[in-house]
Amino acid sequence: MERTYTVQELLAALKRRRWLALAVGAAAFAVAATVVLLLPSEYRSESMVQVEPHRLAPEYFPANPVIGFDDRMRTLKHGILARPVLERVIRETNFYPKLADDMDEAVARLRKHVEVRLEGEVPAGPPALLFVVEVRGRDRDKVAKAAALLPRYYAEMTFQVLADQSRSLHRTLEQQAGEMARQLTAQEAKLLAFKAAHAAELPESNEANMRAAARTESQIEQRLANLADAQRRRLAVLASIPEAESDTGRAQIAAEDVRRKLETSRASYGEQNPEVRRLERQYQEARQRGDQEVGRYHRDRVEAQIARIEGEIVENRAALEQLRIEQARFQARLDVAPRWGAELANLSRDYDALKAKYTTTVGKAADADAAQNLLQADGMSSLFRMIQPAVSPERPAGPARLILLLLALFGSTALGLVAAGAAELLDSSVRGPEDAGALGVPVLASIPRIGPRKSA
Repeated sequence: MERTYTVQELLAALKRRRWLALAVGAAAFAVAATVVLLLPSEYRSESMVQVEPHRLAPEYFPANPVIGFDDRMRTLKHGILARPVLERVIRETNFYPKLADDMDEAVARLRKHVEVRLEGEVPAGPPALLFVVEVRGRDRDKVAKAAALLPRYYAEMTFQVLADQSRSLHRTLEQQAGEMARQLTAQEAKLLAFKAAHAAELPESNEANMRAAARTESQIEQRLANLADAQRRRLAVLASIPEAESDTGRAQIAAEDVRRKLETSRASYGEQNPEVRRLERQYQEARQRGDQEVGRYHRDRVEAQIARIEGEIVENRAALEQLRIEQARFQARLDVAPRWGAELANLSRDYDALKAKYTTTVGKAADADAAQNLLQADGMSSLFRMIQPAVSPERPAGPARLILLLLALFGSTALGLVAAGAAELLDSSVRGPEDAGALGVPVLASIPRIGPRKSA
């Protein structure tokens, strides 16, 4: 059964073990104080930098979306704590002389001793960011120099990255524009060759083809009318007879008169009559002369007219054949126009798309060139501006020795009390009825102390 102690008993036990508690507490405090006093001083130096995003004229570039503080801070912190920046600072300041051959450990240690924190945005003007770079270390001069170099080296690295990106972008866009220019030239030559090969068969020539087809149709109708008229005149010439007032007509009329007289004489006098015989000879002569006149009439007038009319008929038929060929050609152009129009539309669409892309790329290349020139002209001043430069600290920022000494005092006091308590618990001396009860025998009587505690 565990024994409980009253406050008076605890105070009495502490009084009995006071020298042990004092000795243990003093020893612990001496050790802790020695350690605290021997801790190296830590210095802090910080620089405040204003981030001013590079702004270009709006006629060159559209406005960039505003980046939030968290994203900006993450970018800045990672950039300042990047290995190239830290390595350059370590070499420049000789921050860790003992780690000159172990750059990985030096970078890791410096990264722990650098703090980048956001201060806020500038109230007036374009969005800009204030951030503080704080460096901790044992050498006040190295700390101040590192705090000043970190944002500067980060600015140089950022500017170099932007310059490289700008040059790379400009070079890439120029190469793309050159390649697109060659493709555009080839596409334009292909389009022109197609138009030259099918100039009369494109939809834009439909109106001219329709007018030509209508004109050809009118000419065909005219030729058909001329052919019908020639055939009618040919029939009329073939059916024509000599005029009565002509030599042929008079010869035929004279022969007809002699024939009528001959018939009358035969009827009146018979075949053997001299008048009849004379009339027969006269009729033969008149008939022969009439036949000659008719032959001359047909030869001089009918056959010549028929030949001329036949020539007209042949000419009209040949013209009709040629006109029908032309009409078929015009109709074929009209029939094939939708097909060539669709192919021309495809070629034109590809050409227009390539031309628009080329124009856009050329514009982007010009913008990239302008951005590169503006970036080179502005330099790093358009990216960062030092608000508060780092200075060498006059007093160390740590460690807080007074606080550590107070903690050491509290700790040593607690340790002394623990030592006193432990000694009291481990002591088996019997000092009263309560301690005697722990022996397992009954206590019959207790004699109190008589006289002073200390004997002479």
